[in-house]
Amino acid sequence: MKKTITIAISLSVVLFFIIASCQKKNKTPALYTPTCNGIKSFKTDVLPLIQSKCVSCHNEYSNYSQISSAASSIRSAIVNRSMPKGGSLTDGQKDVIVCWIDAGVTNN
Repeated sequence: MKKTITIAISLSVVLFFIIASCQKKNKTPALYTPTCNGIKSFKTDVLPLIQSKCVSCHNEYSNYSQISSAASSIRSAIVNRSMPKGGSLTDGQKDVIVCWIDAGVTNN
């Protein structure tokens, strides 16, 4: 009887620790908040950046029309930190793209 109680208590303790360790961990990264300074130019700032950092996977982003029509999803991917994969954009580069989008997606 004493052995059965000891086994039951031991199993209860082990089960408790197994259940306690199964809590879902929140691994959602914090949203990116841009720092916008000055006007960003599509031709000199945004396009070269997208061509060098994005087009290898997203070849549909090769001109103003394609990029501007996808601006909302591009912004969302940057702010939510889901793109680019591997985080290859610096904060300054993210600022260029996000601030250009926030300023109205001008073809300048």
